[in-house]
This record gives sequence, structure tokens and C-alpha cells, in this order.
Amino acid sequence: MDELFKSLDLADYLAQFKSLLAREKPLFIAGDSRINYEKILEICAFDITPPAHVENLDDALQKISKQGVLHISEIWEFAKIIRYFLYLKRLKFEKKMGEYLAKIVVPDEINEIVCYFDDSGCLRDEIDERFVQIRQNLELKKAQIATELRKIISTKAIAPYLVDNQIHLINESETLLVRGGFNRVLKGSITARSAGGFFYVIPSITERLKSEQSDILDKKEELIYEYCKKISSIFNKNLLFLKFINTNFDLIDALVARAIFARTNDYNFVLSDSSKDIKLCEFAHPALKNPKRISIDFTKKVLLITGVNAGGKSMLLKSLISACLLSKYLLPFSVKSAKIGTFKEFELIIEDPQNVRDDISTFAGRMVKFSRLFNKQKVIVGIDEIELGTDFEEAANLYE
Repeated sequence: MDELFKSLDLADYLAQFKSLLAREKPLFIAGDSRINYEKILEICAFDITPPAHVENLDDALQKISKQGVLHISEIWEFAKIIRYFLYLKRLKFEKKMGEYLAKIVVPDEINEIVCYFDDSGCLRDEIDERFVQIRQNLELKKAQIATELRKIISTKAIAPYLVDNQIHLINESETLLVRGGFNRVLKGSITARSAGGFFYVIPSITERLKSEQSDILDKKEELIYEYCKKISSIFNKNLLFLKFINTNFDLIDALVARAIFARTNDYNFVLSDSSKDIKLCEFAHPALKNPKRISIDFTKKVLLITGVNAGGKSMLLKSLISACLLSKYLLPFSVKSAKIGTFKEFELIIEDPQNVRDDISTFAGRMVKFSRLFNKQKVIVGIDEIELGTDFEEAANLYE
């Protein structure tokens, strides 16, 4: 698929669209195309906030199904998904989006877990008094360490060895930056060296406080793990809901990304119909900065385009297939109006197949590729540079 987009000069377009997705997914949107189209148009009416980046949760769901314990970061990923659905429900959508969101009911115990987290993905201190006590103890130890370091900085004996009077945070430890020979007046451990050859030192008097601080952090990790076990147990009971919400997040993510992409670039959506017709009115290829818009009516079995070299035949061919490809995947583009049929697949024969090693001419290469497509149905084929007077079936039989 990426190669087809690249051949149609849509690589930048595709990259821009994918940058709007919360997580990577196929371009195809599951479900009824018309319903998805109507949902996108409803979303376009809102100044909607896109979802935050979300990791793939297949492994996490597998772990839950086996009654494993999730890491706090994995739980936060689920919380982000559910928070986004709750945000969408508050927007008061109507019609298809409203009906869709009304059917999504978050269990109370899952909703409670979502409220455990702050916006950065950390557990709120308010959910447990032990978290509050740990935070207070950590702040106290931090203040004590800073006080001890300030006392050392203010002593006259250390002054000749201090590079500056700052407290430097190195490897999550508060240190002093000193010159060589500091051990005559200061006991401590060297934790790093500066670019100028000086030493970052943790004074011995603060190492005890750092050790106590580390013990407090260990207690915090134990408490977080306790909550991870508790939450994982609840998730196990609600596994079907989590699978459902995870799958539907990809759907919502795809729809919202399309709506934001269309609004950002002033693009329109075209819903493919059951015909094989192609009618474009004032279409502009996304890769062109100052495009000359084209209008075309392709309702016959074959459309033959002729013209001089550098006359725009290849670009017209790419534009025609691009419009069909983008409409198939409900991706927006710049067009005033359009009618585009449904095509099962796309084949673009545009690169020059001539190669000395293959012992094949440009024309022969075109025919070999073209012959492979005769038995396919509902396929739009773009062929660049075919010689006039060609009997396609005879040529195909000859080279197949």
C-alpha cells in the first residue's frame, strides 16, 4: 500500500495523515462506509481535541486474560482510551455518532480507576493516605539534603575547592561541583566528572539522607504495585469490555484523524458508490502546491489520454487514480464535487520496465503487466505511455 501511495506522489500526504493518528493502524475502516462517512461529517462540525498517543495493548490484554499483573504504564494506556471516550460523550453528538457513543457504557469500577490518574499518568495522592504520607516524607528528606548541602557550601574550608555555589542534580542525586584535592576538607563519593575536569561529589553527610529517601521511594513502588494488582484483578473481570473499548478506539481514532485532517487542509470527503463511474469537478492532487484543477468524466470502459511530452498526461493519470484510492479509504482531498465508484483494488503501471538484464522493451513490459489484469474485476488500472494502434488482447497473449 505504501508503494502505491508513493507511486501516486502521495507519500507526504500519507505521512501527514498518519501523524494525526494516536497509534498506527491500517487505512481500511471496519464497518459500513456510509455510516462511517456520516460520523466523520458529524465530527467535522466540532472543534475536537485529538486523542493522545496510545500504545498497542494486545500484549496487555493477553496478560489480563492470564490473570497477570499490569505495569502502571499499561493501566494508564487503558485509562487514556476510556478518558477519551468520556470526553466524546460530553460533546453531545447527535445522529450516528450520538447513537454510537450512547451504546458505550463504562462500568463504574472502571470509571473509578480512570479517576485514579492525573493528566501525567501518575496515581493521585488523594486516592490513598499512604501516598500523601510518602509525598510529605520525600519533600522532608529533599529539604534536609538541601539544607545540609547549603551548610557545606557556606563553610570557609570548602570555599577554595568549590567551582560554583550551586547544587547540581546528577543521576538524580544532589551534588557539589568541586576541584581536585577536595578530599582534604570534604568526605564524599564522586558520581561524575564535568567537561572541565571537575568532580561532582555527593557529600557523605547527605548519603545517609539519600539512603533514607531511597527507602521511601521503595515503599512508594510497593504501594503502586499493590494498586496494580488490585486494578489488574478488576480488569480481568471486565476483559470483554476492555477488548471492546480497545477495538473501538482504533475506529474513533481513524474517524477523528480524518476529520482533523480535512479541516486542517480544507479537504472534502467523497463516498464511493456502487457504480464504476468516475466524475471529478475541480480536483487538485494533494502533492501540488499551486495546482491547475481538473474536471473529468470517465463513465466508459476505457479512457484514452493523448498529448505531447511534458503535457501532464502522467499527472492526470495519477490524479485520477489518487481520487479513487482516497475515496475508497474515506480519506479527504481537494475537490468541488465528485462521483466515484467502488474498486476492489488498484494497479498502477507507470514505471519504465525496460531493463537490459530482463531483455524486455518498454512496450513489452507494459503488456506483460497489463496481461495479468485481464481476469480481475472491479479494478482500476492506470497505464502510462502505451503506443497507439495496440491490440491489447493480442499483445497480452503474446507476452503472457
